[in-house]
Amino acid sequence: MNQVAFILCFMTFIICSFTCLFSCIILICVIHHLYHNRLQQEDRITFIHCINIYSLVLAYIGIIASFNIQTVLGNLYEYDFNTSWCVVLGYLAPTLACSLFWAFVNQAFFRLCRVVYPTVRRLQSYQLYIILPFIELIFSCILMSLILFLHSIIYLPTDYYCFVPFTNVYSMFWLVLNNYGSPVGVLLFIYIRITIFLRRQTNTPTLIVKQRQHPDLLVIRRILITVGFVISLGIPAMIFLVMFFITNEQYPLTFPFLCFFISISMLGLCLLTIIFTPQLKKTVVKIVQQNRVTFLNDSFIASIPTRQ
Repeated sequence: MNQVAFILCFMTFIICSFTCLFSCIILICVIHHLYHNRLQQEDRITFIHCINIYSLVLAYIGIIASFNIQTVLGNLYEYDFNTSWCVVLGYLAPTLACSLFWAFVNQAFFRLCRVVYPTVRRLQSYQLYIILPFIELIFSCILMSLILFLHSIIYLPTDYYCFVPFTNVYSMFWLVLNNYGSPVGVLLFIYIRITIFLRRQTNTPTLIVKQRQHPDLLVIRRILITVGFVISLGIPAMIFLVMFFITNEQYPLTFPFLCFFISISMLGLCLLTIIFTPQLKKTVVKIVQQNRVTFLNDSFIASIPTRQ
């Protein structure tokens, strides 16, 4: 196996493993906090968004890790992974990626409803944002089913897993359009609508309006930074695609490099979600402090000598 490819796959696997463990811990903390505490509706919706994002990251990064394991084992021991599950994983990977981007659309839509339509309570209901992730997952499955029906997902003999090859231009364009183009277009539309609304509100600035808009503006900026981070780390895929269109030749390490950048983006996404979500950050810090105090108390009790 090429040494560079092996190093990329090994580093990707380590990052994916850490991201999976990190996502599982955060999911457990959020679900425990959501179940055992009485929260305001806005906080409950925020935690639902976090559960949706971390669940999709966990599933998606798990598939990316399995791809790298197959690449390493295939090159070292010439294992054949061309099974029925191979095509299923090749189909689930872009489907989960599409759902992940739509999860950020959920966040933006919630802020749109809070800022522009604060009187429409149905658009801010807790039940709506529980149902939306399932609807978007079904929608993503339907969109990605085209590459499945066209048999665009094939076994890549040099990478030892199934995916859409760069040589299939139309299917690759369909993936880029639906995984990046459509969600990003909807996000831009939502934020432009919010910006136009806020500029109109500045004509009659009142203290009540400013107090209500300030937290929403902070959250919107944080979401934009997070989405911008994920989109920017998807740029390498676009670069390889453009290179293929120009030279009509695929770079041998295309998929190892893409998996490496995807793993970094998912890890960064997990960290940014905590940093830019005050409710989640507060919950994680609180649980860590409680566990630390419990550990110190147990250590102190264990250190007290008992009388014989």
